[in-house]
Amino acid sequence: MVQQQYAFVPAQHQYHQPNFLSFDNGWQSFQGNSGYPQDHRETIRQDILSQLHHKQPSASVGHQNRKRHADSLPSSSSSKKSKGSHSVESSSAVIKDVPRPPSGYNPMHSITEAIIRYFLENHQTDKAYKQKLQLRDVLFKIFQSCMPNCGLYIVGSTMSGFGTMKSDMDMCLMITEDGVDQKREAPEILYLIQKALYKCSFVRESTVIRAKVPILRFNDLISKAQVDLNVNNGVGIRNTHLLKYYCMTDWRVRPLVLYIKKWARFHDINDASKATISSYSLCLMLIHYLQYACSPPVLPSLQELYPERFDGTLDIRELKFDDTVSYKSDNGQSVGELFLGFLAYYSNKYRFEEDCICIREGRRYSLDDYMRFKNENFQLQPLCIEEPFDLSNTARSCHDKNIFNRVKRVFKKSYQELQKKKDVRCLFNQPF
Repeated sequence: MVQQQYAFVPAQHQYHQPNFLSFDNGWQSFQGNSGYPQDHRETIRQDILSQLHHKQPSASVGHQNRKRHADSLPSSSSSKKSKGSHSVESSSAVIKDVPRPPSGYNPMHSITEAIIRYFLENHQTDKAYKQKLQLRDVLFKIFQSCMPNCGLYIVGSTMSGFGTMKSDMDMCLMITEDGVDQKREAPEILYLIQKALYKCSFVRESTVIRAKVPILRFNDLISKAQVDLNVNNGVGIRNTHLLKYYCMTDWRVRPLVLYIKKWARFHDINDASKATISSYSLCLMLIHYLQYACSPPVLPSLQELYPERFDGTLDIRELKFDDTVSYKSDNGQSVGELFLGFLAYYSNKYRFEEDCICIREGRRYSLDDYMRFKNENFQLQPLCIEEPFDLSNTARSCHDKNIFNRVKRVFKKSYQELQKKKDVRCLFNQPF
C-alpha cells in the first residue's frame, strides 16, 4: 500500500559495520522457506512486501519512533486522502488535457500546446511511481536485516515530481547522522551492499561508480527501473524535499521542467559526465528565472517564505512532503510564453561570466559580491549555481569553457529560432 509509513528504530541513526553475513543467511532462509523457485521474482517480492506491511515496528528503550515522512507519499489515485495531503500528481491536477486555443490568434498557443501534450504523454504515472515504492520497500526490508537502524529514501525526480516514464530511480541509504567519508568509506559500503544483492534474483548488472558522491547502479528486472543508490548523501534528501514544494507551488513548473530537459537532452547539453548541465542544475536555472526574471514572479523563494520548513539543520526524519504552500502568483503568462522567456533570459540577459544563481534568496549575485560576502570557498566554473543547502556549485560539471560555449550557443540559437517561427518543431530538426 503506497500510504504505508515506517518508523526509524531507534530514533537516532547508529552506524555499525553492516552485518552482511546475517543478510546472506536471512535471504537464503527466506528463499528456502518461501516455497517459490528462485526465478519467480514477483512472487518472492510480494512475499517480502506482505511481511513488511504486517510488521509492527518496535520502539527502542529511551527513544521515540519517528515516521519516515521523506520517503512516504500518498498515491494520487487513492479515493480517500488525508486532509491537506499532496501526492506526486497533485501539482498537475489542473493539467488534464491539452488546452484549447484562446479566442483570437495567439502564436504562443502552439508552443503551450506542444509542452502540455509532451507532459501528458511522458510524465511519471501513478503505476510507475507505485512500482518504485514497492522496490524501495523490498530493499528497505533487506537492508534492515543487516542494518536495523538505517533509513532508505527515494530522492531525485521520482519523488520531486519532475520524473518521466524513462527516469532513473535515485535512492539514499542513511546509516548515520555523523556523515560518511564519500571518498573512502562510501565505496566500501556500496561494494558490500553489491555483494549482498547478488542474492536478489530481481537485481541485475550492478556496478559501483566512484564519483564525488559514489553510487551503486543496478537494474530492477520487475519495474524495469535503473537504480542509483548512494550512502548518507543527506543534502540530496533536502533538495528533493525543496524541489517537491516548488513543483507544488505553481502547476506550470512541472511541464516546463520536463520540456526543458527534453530540449536539453536533444541538443546534448544535459549530461554532467560530458561537462554539460545536470538535470538538477537545469531545474535550479528554471526556478531562478521564474523567481527573478518574471514580472510579476511566478515563484517565491520558499526558503525565505518557510524558513523553518527548509532549515538545513532540521533532522531529515522530520521532513514532510504533505504540507501545503500558501502562495499564488499574479503572473498570468502561459507555459509557452514562459519557455520562450527562459530561453531569452539565458541568451541575452544572464551574464554567465559574472553572475551566480541563488534560489535560496530568489536573486542573482555578481560573482565578486558572492565570493566576498557569501562563500569565499565557492568553486568557480563557467556556470555558477549555488546549492540551496550546502552552498556548493551544482554546476561544477561545467568545467570546460569550450564545451560551455557550445551550451550558450544552443540557448541563443534556440531562442532566435523559436522567437522567429513560434513553432517548437524548429528546435528538434537537428542539434544546434
